[in-house]
Amino acid sequence: MRWIIPRFRCFVWIVSFVLIFFPAAAISQTADDLSIHQIQVIGTHNSYHLRPDQASLDLAIAMVPDARSWDYSHLPLNEQLDHGVRSFELDIYAREGQFKVFHVPVIDFHSTCDTLKDCLLTVKDWSDAHPHHVPISFLLELKDQGFSGSAKQSKIDRDYLMALDQEILSVFPPDRVVQPDDVRGDSSTLEEAVTTRGWPGLASCRGKAMFILHVGDPVRRVYIDLYPGLQGAPCFVRSQPGNPEAAVVIHDHPSVDSIQSLVKAGYFVRTRADANLNVNAKDETGRRDNALQSGAHIVSTDFPPGSPRAETGYVCQLPGGVPARANPVTAPQEYANIPLE
Repeated sequence: MRWIIPRFRCFVWIVSFVLIFFPAAAISQTADDLSIHQIQVIGTHNSYHLRPDQASLDLAIAMVPDARSWDYSHLPLNEQLDHGVRSFELDIYAREGQFKVFHVPVIDFHSTCDTLKDCLLTVKDWSDAHPHHVPISFLLELKDQGFSGSAKQSKIDRDYLMALDQEILSVFPPDRVVQPDDVRGDSSTLEEAVTTRGWPGLASCRGKAMFILHVGDPVRRVYIDLYPGLQGAPCFVRSQPGNPEAAVVIHDHPSVDSIQSLVKAGYFVRTRADANLNVNAKDETGRRDNALQSGAHIVSTDFPPGSPRAETGYVCQLPGGVPARANPVTAPQEYANIPLE
């Protein structure tokens, strides 16, 4: 016992010395001290997309000149996750009792996962195997248009949206989803919550998914009527400041000043680093760099880590190729080099 007391006193003296003279060393910052509003990830645009065969592409270009921008392919979603992608964008058509995932009927319909459920199961399996990951977000763009001769599209109404929610929750149960109620807490609206109290901590959101309906009116209004204030809803909706459900803002063009203003106010923002495959010009690299600098939480690209543009080597990735980093606008500077996964 006599040797224990002197050693204990020595330990106390050392700890006291560190706390007094090196207070920063005594506080260990970890990634889990951050909220999900204080991180940034790379996402993919049309994440399921496969390049059309040449005949289909030529036909598409004859019908739709912008179809030249369809000349690219993405890896399967699980392989994108392996390369560090943490956000996906899916185009959804309701057909034959299923939520199909593809770009344009008849002329650009090839996909790495044919249905929403296939896509979600692929990501869920990967998530189960990597439970420490930051939240994986999905932007769901609901389509109702078609070409002559294509299958009839289902009307996007209350029944459609309820079925969509059921499909999501059949793969990712509620305790694996970051939901609007998790953000709102005891605030009267989502907007009040994100602009005052802020977003949930990263620690409570690891291993989860987050769903955002990338839709405008009238579909957005139908969903909000179904879930007033998004109470009980599994999905967030694209919105604008000033609306009670405003939490997520889609800002396609990476205007640094505009996006920084939004993220500083508390909104969760997605932007695009590139568009229409126009990544040959010098200013397109500037667009990517602006997107990363802006503090947008999701920076979406057609050329993520693992899939650079063959002609130029262009790629959009976070510094060091990490899957997530402390947000350059909303996170304290001392977290800049702390690994998030």
